[in-house]
Amino acid sequence: MPEPNPIPGLSSRPMNGGAGGAFARRLVGADVDPRGAEDSKLGGGGLRVGRLCGVRRCPPGAPSSLRPAGRSRRKRGAPVGGIGLAAMATGGPEHSLREELTCAICCELFSQPVMLDCMHHYCKACIQRYWASGPRVASCPQCRRQFPRPTFRTHHLLAGLVEKVRLCGSQEHRHQVQKRLEEALQAHQKEMEKFLQQKRAVQGDICSLTKASGELNFKIRAEFTRLHQILEEEERAVLAELGKEEEQALARLHGDVHQLEEGMAALRRDMERLEQTLSNMEEVSLLEVESLDIRPSVSVKPSPAFDLQHYRDSRGGPLQYIFWRQMLQSICPVPASLTFDPESAHPNLVFSRDLTAVTERERAQPVPRSPRRFQQCVNVMASRTFDCGQHYWEVWVGSKTKWDLGVAAEAVNRAAKVKLCPENGYWTLRLRNKTEYWATATPWVRLFPQQPPRKVGVFLDCQEGTVAFFDAKDMSHLFTFHEVSAERYCPFFSTCFSDGRDNVEPMRICHLAL
Repeated sequence: MPEPNPIPGLSSRPMNGGAGGAFARRLVGADVDPRGAEDSKLGGGGLRVGRLCGVRRCPPGAPSSLRPAGRSRRKRGAPVGGIGLAAMATGGPEHSLREELTCAICCELFSQPVMLDCMHHYCKACIQRYWASGPRVASCPQCRRQFPRPTFRTHHLLAGLVEKVRLCGSQEHRHQVQKRLEEALQAHQKEMEKFLQQKRAVQGDICSLTKASGELNFKIRAEFTRLHQILEEEERAVLAELGKEEEQALARLHGDVHQLEEGMAALRRDMERLEQTLSNMEEVSLLEVESLDIRPSVSVKPSPAFDLQHYRDSRGGPLQYIFWRQMLQSICPVPASLTFDPESAHPNLVFSRDLTAVTERERAQPVPRSPRRFQQCVNVMASRTFDCGQHYWEVWVGSKTKWDLGVAAEAVNRAAKVKLCPENGYWTLRLRNKTEYWATATPWVRLFPQQPPRKVGVFLDCQEGTVAFFDAKDMSHLFTFHEVSAERYCPFFSTCFSDGRDNVEPMRICHLAL
């Protein structure tokens, strides 16, 4: 199998003049010795012959006795440094570099490379043995140049390159490269699993959306049935709008699925490329493997989850009343005609004569004691309670800077100061600091209405166990509590303390009429 080139960008073209040719001269910055070309005239020696047959042969005059112990002359077709002739024939860059770093005497990678004055390189031990067994006048085994004295210079840079080539050819290095590829494949597989999970989630949203849309469609049709022919035009308009929203939502979700499938296809291509590389490790150049981009070409970009509950809630609520707002003379709603219950009110609360408006005073009023009265907070209940059916009412809050309103269980603790939350029997909306709207769910949910609601609609559905809030001006949905449960429900109100003159505007129950 071809050996890797550990030096990216380094030229791997064969050098003229063998291992001590142009490549070595570039390393030392020396001019080319014209006598270096003489090695091309050598009979069976030098690099030229080695390139023709795929292996290096020692030059004439280099007896086998000069070869280091353990380094035997290779037979034709025998593997060179763990690389077969077939692999060498590919002419890969790592083979070319290994060839340039091979000693012409021992035909192995340089060991302690030295450079002669003729710019040819040999192993230190090889050239010393060659000179010791040859004629008295030292000469270069390749170009035959003679030297007055047998001298050479140690080539440290070339020695470093040889060590890098030797290291890259080791099984340990190959194992590391293979391990990296396997880890990259595992990373791609994990990323693919994320895509699959997100695709399944989006497909689940599509099914849920389709089901919810069908349920809402049925509910809307049932409501319109009660309005007979007079509402047919409005029914078609509302269903068309619902269909458009469904189409838009489905288009977005299908688009998400398409993007995920494209990402999965890209990951499959990456995985096939990595698997092919792993299966062809014996044939692929390690330089090519090193240059591979093994990072996933795509990654899962989490998209916002489809808010199915919001989709349901935005089309829930008192449907007939919503339609009535658009066609005042076409329907006959029966909103709850509520009044405040003075017996449940905190002593600081004062009411209008018709018990539809309430405000808070700094001093408590003399009131009869009652177990139904709120003792700690300026709260009050409505005079009616509900245990079944659907009920809707509207509360005017105007420009008050803080308030609480909604639904409470009839059996809540009225003597103690308790937190308004579903666990304590309260399902309410609140305003604080003039602009902070909260749903007192668990945990509390911050609301951001398009405009500050001056009149709030409350819809209680005892059968469904929901309490929904709307901006009564345009019936835009604010929030819905689910899994509401109590024996009896009662409309709940709190003016909150007036804080001087900032919160003195009365809170009013609106009586609706055609």
